Amino acid sequence: MKRSKLVLTILLFSLFLVGCSTVKADPDDEDNGGEDVVLVNEGELAANFEFLDYQGNTVKLSDLKGEKVYLKFFASWCSICNRGMPELDELFAKERDYIAYAVVTPGANGEKSIEGFKEWFALENYSNIVVLFDVNAKFARKLGAISVPTSVYIGSDGVLIKSSAGHSGNDDIESFISTFN
Repeated sequence: MKRSKLVLTILLFSLFLVGCSTVKADPDDEDNGGEDVVLVNEGELAANFEFLDYQGNTVKLSDLKGEKVYLKFFASWCSICNRGMPELDELFAKERDYIAYAVVTPGANGEKSIEGFKEWFALENYSNIVVLFDVNAKFARKLGAISVPTSVYIGSDGVLIKSSAGHSGNDDIESFISTFN
């Protein structure tokens, strides 16, 4: 009898843990993709962003499921951002176990239009940096990027791990990314 109580207790506790680590997403909620997600990191799900790439294609967080994601929000007019661009270009050139994008907000916060930004960026010669456009800063605030530069870290389960304003060096970025799943 004691053994069956122990087994039952372990079973119930296991079910409790599984229930705590699964979030039932609202199918109508555009911010989280409307799917069941098993969380392995602590925190809230990141907004299911939809950014445009250089070719006008949509890049969504839900399409990156299972991958850690690093986003560097920056602006063409930001002197701190511009001083960090060579280092960011080196980071993007490295082989890594996470997805990395640089994100700008055309039409918001004094940033150039998409076309104007592309013209400016072409002159900068950072061939490794992959830039996405958060048109009118639709997702920047939802991801905690209220200033530039800001680093945003998202776990492989879609959890917003951290948003960190200010410059972050490559060693700091990679060190932090290694601390979560």
